Amino acid sequence: MNTQDKIVLIAEKDTGIANMIRAILGIVNVPVVHAQQGTDALKAIKQYNTGLIISEKELPDMTGYELLYEARNNISTSQVPFIMLIDEQDKTYEKLDKTQQADRYITKPFTARKVLDVVKEFIVYKGL
Repeated sequence: MNTQDKIVLIAEKDTGIANMIRAILGIVNVPVVHAQQGTDALKAIKQYNTGLIISEKELPDMTGYELLYEARNNISTSQVPFIMLIDEQDKTYEKLDKTQQADRYITKPFTARKVLDVVKEFIVYKGL
């Protein structure tokens, strides 16, 4: 993978879930980088041309919201779409200020169709 290619960054501690998302994104031929820790995700943001970030809400070393904050405050990723993976019953994001919210939320458990539909939205409309 060329570091100039736009990639999808998956920040997910569960390798099985990350591999499932990677396989789903393989359908639309999008390069993927997986980070299990928030700090590794931040390193990947600096190393690669990130076009989309998919993060779970609770990473081992930080929350997905902390990663979102860092991405929004980085000049190279401030406009990068951010998708948060949350538990189905978790509605805490509804109480956040709009500037603290992810662009989209996908509830776990999710279907391949749901992930593909949301990612395709960003590929088609945001030029990933």
